[in-house]
Amino acid sequence: MTTPSNTAAPASFGWCHWHKSPSGTAVMVDVIEKSSGPGAGLYACSPCREQHKLRSIVEQPHEVAYPDYLLHTSDCAGCSRIGRCEVGGRLRDIYQKALGEAP
Repeated sequence: MTTPSNTAAPASFGWCHWHKSPSGTAVMVDVIEKSSGPGAGLYACSPCREQHKLRSIVEQPHEVAYPDYLLHTSDCAGCSRIGRCEVGGRLRDIYQKALGEAP
């Protein structure tokens, strides 16, 4: 009989955009962003990251600001596809500055 004390928590699963299947090791490796609205993340599993020489978004120095921006715009009711709230706009400016783009 299994009890909560000896049962492992289920692994979290994501989608690998490279081999186009579910994966328990998928992490965000790239971001697709249009001129307005929140971007979309691309995820890759561990074997695909190794095979295609991909790095997770947090390992990419120019992408350090993006997770804060993405989390805010996904949770904030004031950030819609049409515009951004003041905080979302500031986070976007920080993100663009990190990329070397003008805000």
